[in-house]
Amino acid sequence: MTVAIGSYLELLLASDPDVGDFDEPLVRARADGAPPDRLACLERERALALRVREILIGHRRHQAELQLLNDTAHDLAALHDLDAILQAISDRARRLLECDVAYISLSDRDRGDSYIKAASGNISGLLRELRLPSGAGVGGMVARTGAPYSVLSYHDDKSIIHTAEIDRTVRAEKMVSLLGVPVVLGQHVIGVLLAAHREQRTFSGRDVGALSMLAAHAAVAIDNSRLLGEARAAANELRVANTTIRSHAEALERSAALHERLTRLVLDGKGVNEVVQAAAHSVGVGGVALVNRDGTVVTREGDAAAVEAADLVALARAAREAGYTVVGDTTCAVPMITESDYLGTMVLVGETAIGDIDRRTLEATALVASLVLVTRQRLAETEAQVRGELLEDLLSPSPGRDDLLRHRASLLGVDLDARHVVVVARVCGGGRERYHSAAATLARRGGGLATCRKDEVVLLLPGAEPGRQARVASRELSTATRPVTAGAAAVESIERVAEAYREAADCAQAMLALDRVGEGADTSELGAVGVLFGSRRDLGSFVDSVLGCLIDYDKTRGADLVRTLSAYCASGQSVSTTAQELHLHANTIAQRLSRIGRLLGGTWREPGRLLEVQIALQLLRISRPELVR
Repeated sequence: MTVAIGSYLELLLASDPDVGDFDEPLVRARADGAPPDRLACLERERALALRVREILIGHRRHQAELQLLNDTAHDLAALHDLDAILQAISDRARRLLECDVAYISLSDRDRGDSYIKAASGNISGLLRELRLPSGAGVGGMVARTGAPYSVLSYHDDKSIIHTAEIDRTVRAEKMVSLLGVPVVLGQHVIGVLLAAHREQRTFSGRDVGALSMLAAHAAVAIDNSRLLGEARAAANELRVANTTIRSHAEALERSAALHERLTRLVLDGKGVNEVVQAAAHSVGVGGVALVNRDGTVVTREGDAAAVEAADLVALARAAREAGYTVVGDTTCAVPMITESDYLGTMVLVGETAIGDIDRRTLEATALVASLVLVTRQRLAETEAQVRGELLEDLLSPSPGRDDLLRHRASLLGVDLDARHVVVVARVCGGGRERYHSAAATLARRGGGLATCRKDEVVLLLPGAEPGRQARVASRELSTATRPVTAGAAAVESIERVAEAYREAADCAQAMLALDRVGEGADTSELGAVGVLFGSRRDLGSFVDSVLGCLIDYDKTRGADLVRTLSAYCASGQSVSTTAQELHLHANTIAQRLSRIGRLLGGTWREPGRLLEVQIALQLLRISRPELVR
């Protein structure tokens, strides 16, 4: 693939590659007997290279046009400014005709009148501010007829339409004799060039010809100015178009790179963290964050790392409620919603306005992130189902299936010959689907199995500490409103999974009966109740856990605390009766009871604890009667 890509890049970098040149790598690959997938890849690369070639050709064509217009605008810019040219023509007309005043009026088609554009020799400020109604004055006569016209005495000429404003300006300038010639562009009179004397003088044919020639120069200057303005406008439009094309080309290249990168991430099995990193790298400004369905910021990259989590969550909530992309001044949030579920929100935060390209980039990234999340969710559900089915088979043993169960477990990364613990978690109330998902996650993370029944979750977890693992399961499965109570039992072998399950279930039931809701324990931690409910009753361990400290004290100190405690419990907790039974003084009994209290703890006389003590004494009387007689 590297060779093919290099070939296409060399073609694109050539001065003018022919379309047929792009077929050569594909033809060569076919001749070499390349496999179909390789040929398909080359076909895609060829199509992409041809699209890029078309973009480059269009880009070069627009650049050439822009350069041509820029050169034209440069040549036109070398000419004098229109105002300067018209002023120069007015000055030249005054010198050529040796008149007192010369000025140019231009037609204003929008207003239907004309105005003085340039003047030479004027002595009042009124001439430059004068607007001429259509047809009025010498200029109006010339504009109406399209022919030169002169007057020997302006104020005495009755053929002219006089207005108060024009007459006032003529008097202020002391003009008497006037000559006007049209400024013609094409078939239209666009203005009038006028010359005036402040005394009566006749204008000759030479004067008319000279003024008409200057009027023609004025027409060319005005036309050049118009063309220059149009050329500049066209150049600006092409410059904008070129900038737009360049921007679109860059956006296309960036989108193609992002698409390729996201595709590779999906094919490589990467997670949403890598998708967010790719998005942050592709957007023009800002940073990207992913907020999951629970309102937790999963990951953030770029400038988003400096944004408060609460602000990101608020943006995600707004997009989720709207159900579509929400764009703010410097933010963009895209909700990831499938047909049946809300997966989270992709949030873009920048320092400048979010453009369409960045918005589309974020939407494309959100789509890929949704695909990754849905795929992983489906895989997790499938794996949880397989793990649950295996645990159900272990809970319902059948002779001759142990090797098959071990093989199935090994495919899931579970070693059934290692030490395991069965945890039974009792769930109270509704919403058990949430507990099922959490249990599957806990089992997968711990390398174990999980299955869900009516009102309980069953886990088979590696380890040898049933009590601790029950407490971990209770803590991770509980919610603020619905606590989970967990009982646990050790698994001695694969054949004893069902037995351990029954013991763990009895333990959980006993904890509920003891009002220890939301806790976790195994039967050994339930004291006397554990002895009664445990399916594997270890009486010796129970006795040692309750009375072991007294037995050891008697053995090392030669004391008689166990027998004293037995007599005290048998007498109904009467000190005097105990003293009579043991033939000791009551003070001696009181001293021994005080020492017993220090060894057993201050709560040993409480009903529940005292019951455990009495049961342990009865068991000790049966198993080791010499210690209590």
